[in-house]
Amino acid sequence: MKRNKKLYLEIKPILKKPILPSIVLICTIIVGTLGYYILWMDKYDVTLFDAFYMTFITITTIGYAEIFPLDQTGRSLTIVIALVGISSLFFMFTIIMENLFILQINNYGRKKKMVKTVENLKNHTILIGYGRVGQLAALELLKNHEQFVVIDDDFQENDIINQKEFLLKIKGDATHDEVLIKAGIKRAKGLIIATGNPATNVFIVLGAKVLNPNLTIVARCDEHESIEKLIRAGATQIVNPFSIGGQRLAHYIINPNVIDFVETNFGSGEEKFNIENIKIPENSIWNNQTLKEMNIREQTGVTILAIRRGERTILNPPADIAINDGDEFLAFGTFKDLKKVERMLLMTK
Repeated sequence: MKRNKKLYLEIKPILKKPILPSIVLICTIIVGTLGYYILWMDKYDVTLFDAFYMTFITITTIGYAEIFPLDQTGRSLTIVIALVGISSLFFMFTIIMENLFILQINNYGRKKKMVKTVENLKNHTILIGYGRVGQLAALELLKNHEQFVVIDDDFQENDIINQKEFLLKIKGDATHDEVLIKAGIKRAKGLIIATGNPATNVFIVLGAKVLNPNLTIVARCDEHESIEKLIRAGATQIVNPFSIGGQRLAHYIINPNVIDFVETNFGSGEEKFNIENIKIPENSIWNNQTLKEMNIREQTGVTILAIRRGERTILNPPADIAINDGDEFLAFGTFKDLKKVERMLLMTK
């Protein structure tokens, strides 16, 4: 709870409080009401409400006539009430309008809503770095309907994917634990580090592993010498965008038909093919059943490419292999068919 309060305080802009003009305005109303009442009480059948009404129309410059006639003293009182009351009233309105302008500029309402959304996220992904590589990673996560939070220290990079305004963003230095905690790292399933600084990446990996030892970490590494350091720090996978780009260029020459098939048929969308990792839940009705008995191919159109069992991977599994608790399928099929398999495997005893 204390951390949540701190979070709101950090995003909340500093607003001015109209304390002084409010006090002056209240005092003016009180003095004016009592003043008019005292001036009229001996001559007319006046009430406190009449005196208050006279004070109100004077301060608000409505311009109605005097309720009861005023002598020189009464008119002097009216001048003082008008000067002090109108000044304090306009001063107070100025502060209120300035605060509204500050809230609009800082987009406080949207930031507060964003903080609440981040606090409610579970099994999401944290993306660190919103440069060119980070933006392309964000675009891919969006295409696959993944929940994720982006951390960057300025967000000043040119937004090449035009999605910055719609993302859950946290501005800060990801090497600080409190920034990772704000992004919900203890509830996250994965971390993508897309910054180009190897030393920073190693530091982030070390901090993230302490906060969430079970986190899957994919780190960018532009220098071959830093790969071993990232692995020792706890990174699950290392990606060199330049190496991947070079391999892709060569594959277009070596295997153009294969690359064309992959780009045409793989991707996001209901009818696009994909390869997904699907875990068999505990108490599934399919535990101890063979692939032949499950009949996945005929029921859903999905092909099981491999079964991961602990540290062992069984490629092209035979039809008579029995499924165990904790097994993971490497499944190939369309997005729609893969969802059928997920629903099928969720059936419990």
